[in-house]
Amino acid sequence: MATTRIVLDASVLGPLRHAPGRTALAIAAIALGVALGFAIYLINRVAADEVSLAARSLFGLADLAIESNGGFDEALYPRVAGIAGIEVASPVVQVEAKLIGRRGALTLLGMDAFRSRRLQPAFTRFAETLSRDEGSGSGKQAVYLSASAAQGLGLEAGDVLRVQVGLRPQEFQVAGVLPPAALQDRAGVIDIATAQWKFALLGRLSRINLRLTPGASSAQVRQSIEKILPAGARVVAPGQAADEALRLSRAYRSNLTALALVALFTGGFFVYSTQSLAALRRRREFALLHALGITRGEQLWLMLLGGAIVGVAGALLGVTLGVAIANLGLSVLGADLGAGFFRGIAPSLQWHWLEAAVFCALGAAVAIVGTLQPALDAAQVPTATTLKSGDVASGKVRTRWPLVVTLFAAAAAALLLPPVAGLPLPGYVSIALLIIGTVVAMPAILQYLLAVAPRAQSVPWEISISHLRGTARYATLSVSAIVVSFSLMVAMAIMVMSFRNSLDAWTQRILPADLYVRAGYIGQSSHLSEADVAALQSIPGVAHLEVSRFAAVRLPENLGTAVLIARDIDAAQAHRVLWIEQQADELPSSMAVPVWISEAAADLLKLPVGAEFDMPIGEQSVKASIRGIWRDYEHQRGAIVMERATYVRLSGDRAINTIWMWLEPRASLEAVQQQVRDRLPHADYDLRTPRELRQLSLQAFDRTFAVTYALELIAILIGLFGIGTGTSAQVLARRAEFGVLRHIGLTRAQIAATLAIEGAGLGGLGVAAGLATGSLVSLILVYVVNRQSFHWSMDLFVPVGLLATLSFALIAAAALIAVFSGRQAMREDAVRAVKEDW
Repeated sequence: MATTRIVLDASVLGPLRHAPGRTALAIAAIALGVALGFAIYLINRVAADEVSLAARSLFGLADLAIESNGGFDEALYPRVAGIAGIEVASPVVQVEAKLIGRRGALTLLGMDAFRSRRLQPAFTRFAETLSRDEGSGSGKQAVYLSASAAQGLGLEAGDVLRVQVGLRPQEFQVAGVLPPAALQDRAGVIDIATAQWKFALLGRLSRINLRLTPGASSAQVRQSIEKILPAGARVVAPGQAADEALRLSRAYRSNLTALALVALFTGGFFVYSTQSLAALRRRREFALLHALGITRGEQLWLMLLGGAIVGVAGALLGVTLGVAIANLGLSVLGADLGAGFFRGIAPSLQWHWLEAAVFCALGAAVAIVGTLQPALDAAQVPTATTLKSGDVASGKVRTRWPLVVTLFAAAAAALLLPPVAGLPLPGYVSIALLIIGTVVAMPAILQYLLAVAPRAQSVPWEISISHLRGTARYATLSVSAIVVSFSLMVAMAIMVMSFRNSLDAWTQRILPADLYVRAGYIGQSSHLSEADVAALQSIPGVAHLEVSRFAAVRLPENLGTAVLIARDIDAAQAHRVLWIEQQADELPSSMAVPVWISEAAADLLKLPVGAEFDMPIGEQSVKASIRGIWRDYEHQRGAIVMERATYVRLSGDRAINTIWMWLEPRASLEAVQQQVRDRLPHADYDLRTPRELRQLSLQAFDRTFAVTYALELIAILIGLFGIGTGTSAQVLARRAEFGVLRHIGLTRAQIAATLAIEGAGLGGLGVAAGLATGSLVSLILVYVVNRQSFHWSMDLFVPVGLLATLSFALIAAAALIAVFSGRQAMREDAVRAVKEDW
């Protein structure tokens, strides 16, 4: 036992203890990666759980539901209720009620009090009052709020909830707050007749919740229902609603998780470089252990144990930090991390020990993998020659060209693979292979650069080049972490700049009018009328108006729901208001309705321009002809544009969401805005100029990518850790060399210049390799990952100024770190340094 403790102390614990700085940095690198990955996982998971519970609570104990985006005639209800196998049929009117004086809308559920409680027992003690006016003669109808809605709106029993229908205000009195078990969503419950009356939906239903009789066949009941469904209606299971809600945010959440794991990926390279440097410095020590009886296999496992200790320590710290970061993220950015997918969702953080154990194992595994190659090299140290020569300088530098070629070829081949489950996993694999291949090729790159390095009359320059040539493996390992981190930072900087500039150019192109009036969005109760349009048309200074309406349309073959934009548009001039990427040349069939679909819709439909597909409008199905594909950064689930006149003829929906206003050349913008306010008094709507809308879009973009910026910064810090650790390790190992140089006449300033040249050289190599690799990775991100994730294209923009500034800063930081490490090593007396037997 005593012998085992001695061996462990000499082989594992001692080296960790004797280099506390490098050990702490390695632990910190793993901890940062685990913390970010665990935090984002927790936020994503609790948000997804909350969305699933909220969606499921809308159905209660229902087995199936009939729903339609535009609603359907209530005459369908008695026909469905009479189908064999259905025990309870509960009609629902669902309205997105625009809140007055607040941003956003509140889901209001109009329900049959007595039927709904058979599916949602928690409504029992409230059911008797849902159908009665609780306004105490004030004319206000009763509404029961969910706990989350009451908390978010700051309302309680007796308060007034004000919403907008069209441009008219409607008031409801809060009669009570539902228990959390009754309704998880941010919503309210009112009587179904009240909902139809107040929101101008007489004779219309949004959904019918169904519970089947015991023993009834769900498949047979579905078939019976589908025979009588109108166009646009469908039968769904309760879980499908949650799945569709989560599908919209899946790409964003998955990409964010991948970016978080980038820090852990970089931390693995940091462990690899520090362990490799330590293995090179301890060659004589390993030889001595072999001579004392430690086998090479035991040496391998001992070094892996050291890596595991670092990984476990970092993972435990990372899990703790991850919980703290997740709590902070939920409180500051919300469950959507600023992206806007889960507005109104405010879940409390809960985590399980198994989740923490998985991330701990992941952190330990990354550290062990990073230690594996150095451990294999350490186990192969020749005992006799190493003890005799004490060669700890560098070790043999080898470039495994077959492996490099294989990695690059595999990276290219991965780009040809389709996405997996809608996620760009092959793209991420390609990025990882490309970066690993670059790191493996670094020895050859360094050897070539050193071979062609010019000679100079400067003593520090010659000493620096000579030392780097003699310690090429040290030099290669020192820059591996910065190559990885800087390449990823370069790639993300190019991708973000490309997206931001493309978004800015897009907003300028699709906002040609001088002023915009907008009320409500898809399914919201707030909207403008044709009378409002006529009133605004008569304002002095207004030259021309166009209008648009937002609705939802279900894509064929269960591909989900897209946004339908019905607007005034001239088919021959569609490029004037849309960023057309592809346009059909041939004429559509006489019975087809011309539409223009976004890139996301085109990817979902997998149809080319000129193709036709069936599209439900209102309660009928029409043939739509794709006249063009346009670039769209607003609607991730896809958007379809059609002529408003055709939409009104097919659906009967004459409501308007947006008015586009072009002014006369000499008209005063401020005067027209005031006239709009005078013509539309006491209403809640947005009145914006194109400049204001552009600013709002860019602010939303920056908020969404705020986490990405933080991840880039952390990756750079880990890279600096790597080059700092590698440089300091070499400097401390060269104390005797510094002593000799001082004895032969070199000043401290010349030694400092030597170290600065070496540090700047290594930093410059890492930056150059990072720029080259990062540029390639950015192409994968822009043209593969983002296209497969979000289905939009973008133009390439390179932030030259930013990259130049960061490159200079990193090279300067590497030089300063080297000089600082040298000052620490030169503090000892030169004679003592020469005598030291290291």
